[in-house]
Amino acid sequence: MMDDRSWIDCRVDDSGFVTDEFKEGVQFFVRFAFSRPKAKSEIKCPCSKCKCRKLGNPEIVSVHLCKHGFMNNYYTWYVHGETSSNIVRNFEGESSNLEFVRNEVDALYHEMVVDAMGAQSKYNEGPMSEEPNGKAREFYDLLHAAEVHIGAGGQDVTVLSRMAEMLNMETLYNMSVANWEITLS
Repeated sequence: MMDDRSWIDCRVDDSGFVTDEFKEGVQFFVRFAFSRPKAKSEIKCPCSKCKCRKLGNPEIVSVHLCKHGFMNNYYTWYVHGETSSNIVRNFEGESSNLEFVRNEVDALYHEMVVDAMGAQSKYNEGPMSEEPNGKAREFYDLLHAAEVHIGAGGQDVTVLSRMAEMLNMETLYNMSVANWEITLS
């Protein structure tokens, strides 16, 4: 039912009332978030006002989401235990659309690099009149890495998304530098 998260962007109808689809989606999100092993009596509220900086019980989170909507681009509930590194399964055991999740994550990585570097236009429009300087070359290399696909184990992932997954593992499992050297050699 909730593989398609387009309901997140359809909070209110033309009359200004919260849609039934959005209410069902909020109920689904709350059940999902509170079913996670790390969830206790409160979770981080992903509404556009709290932006996962404040905690709330199921009732508060539901009210906040109906009143304020979800924070921008929160289609993959990564703060609440959903990952893109494996096939995302919701708590009811349904498989979600892995290809959609991967494309969305890749687009977010690309957007993040462009935002970080302050680029105003697409990097690959037309021929360059001269070679870029060192910093610009690094930027172009990062953008290229965000688009280069590697086919590890039949999966279609980018170098950048794989590195992000590895850094996430480092954080989650408190991996040491020695462990990384062994893993990468």
